[in-house]
Amino acid sequence: MSSILKQQKYLTVLVIFLFLCSTHGSAQIEEDVLRFELGIGLNQASESGFAESFTSKGLNLPTINVGAQYMFTEELGAKFDLGFNRLKGEGSSSDFKINYTRLNLQGVYDYTDIVGLVNVKKLKFQVHAGPGFSFVRPLNTPYDTDQNYFNAIIGTEILYRLNGNSSVFFDVSYIHGFTDVETYSPTSAGFGAFNGSILTFTVGISLSLSGCYYCN
Repeated sequence: MSSILKQQKYLTVLVIFLFLCSTHGSAQIEEDVLRFELGIGLNQASESGFAESFTSKGLNLPTINVGAQYMFTEELGAKFDLGFNRLKGEGSSSDFKINYTRLNLQGVYDYTDIVGLVNVKKLKFQVHAGPGFSFVRPLNTPYDTDQNYFNAIIGTEILYRLNGNSSVFFDVSYIHGFTDVETYSPTSAGFGAFNGSILTFTVGISLSLSGCYYCN
């Protein structure tokens, strides 16, 4: 008899546990707190970031951004993302290519209500900003001009809902590099080096990993 009571007790606990999990899962699905983003586009590098007499193309391909975003409320959130950018030389500098990679932790603010497009429920407007770290790796150069430095990014994003769980977005971001310009020698040893700032333009897909953000 005691074994039957124990089994009933364990069964009751299991039922309660499953009920709480399902309730919590439903709440998370309604809120859509977690999203995955993947974007691709192009970039423009500041000419002041190159050594003297070296230049890059006005627009470079590709720029690839991938990250995850967590919303604490409907307006405030955070995101962690990685961005890869390829820079290419132009004219007499056409021999070099640069891989510029960044990691950033950013705050996110949804300013859709401020824009006031109440009749366009499929649109969302967000601004994001935060600190990070940059890794610059030149390619096809005989010089050791690898560089690492801190950065700060600020950008804005427009999202358009495709369905309950996915959206497309357009993002414009500015990444400022914090570098020691006094030790940056504009000589031939700087061939392929870059210690400047970048402007990026990307389009991509945003997928909800926890439900529908636009269902209300």
